Amino acid sequence: MKSLIFLFFKSGQNGITDLHKEKLVRPDEEEPENRVLLMISIIILLAGSFALRYVGHTYFADEFFEFDSPGFWLLIGNVLFSLGILFFNKKALGWTWSQLGLSRPKNWWEPLIVTVAVFAAVILIIIFLQPIFTQWGSDPNVDHLMVLRGNLPLLLISLVIVWITSALITNLVFMAFLINSFDILLGRNHWSPWFAMILSALIFGLMHAWQGFGGMLTTATIGLVFGSVFLLNNRRIWAIILAHGLIDMLSLYSIYNM
Repeated sequence: MKSLIFLFFKSGQNGITDLHKEKLVRPDEEEPENRVLLMISIIILLAGSFALRYVGHTYFADEFFEFDSPGFWLLIGNVLFSLGILFFNKKALGWTWSQLGLSRPKNWWEPLIVTVAVFAAVILIIIFLQPIFTQWGSDPNVDHLMVLRGNLPLLLISLVIVWITSALITNLVFMAFLINSFDILLGRNHWSPWFAMILSALIFGLMHAWQGFGGMLTTATIGLVFGSVFLLNNRRIWAIILAHGLIDMLSLYSIYNM
């Protein structure tokens, strides 16, 4: 009898702990003004980011790696703008870094295993799906990256920039923040996280419009993988950051060796 009571009490404690962990990583905003703030912030974020990307890739794509050029500073400005929106909402809504995907993993090896799985899934998408998608549009234009060929110092600088901007900040803002925000705006029910993830993946694809229609489909599909991993991995982005950074690093290194 005492054993049954102990098991029941322990089960209740585990349930409370699980709910507490869910609360830690899934923001809950019931106040209408907070929902309005999120909606306005998302509109400003998307409008500003797309505008900066459009101007950069339309008029200054060849200057992204010239550190005294408007193209480079448009790239940096877009990153700072996105971070500004993130920090403003984090402060205004009282979110923690755990609620933005940076909660501590249960152990050190779990993110590594998930990273390998995500990396493998993305490679399969690139090998099997990207050729199909590119048939519906032109191949991605990477002419602005050709300046990396044989230029080791520029490659090393570019890798640092890519790990900070593309791997870390992009996933922090356009994965964790957007999915959590859309989840709240969609009513925070059983299905809202998955609808939020699909919206985030579509935006992730549109952010790569400079790669053409096929490139947008490829990155949107990769966004679905990233978003699914984010939700299934207790809303952590460590593995996504590592996988994204490794993929971009291999892409830049392959251009360097051309």
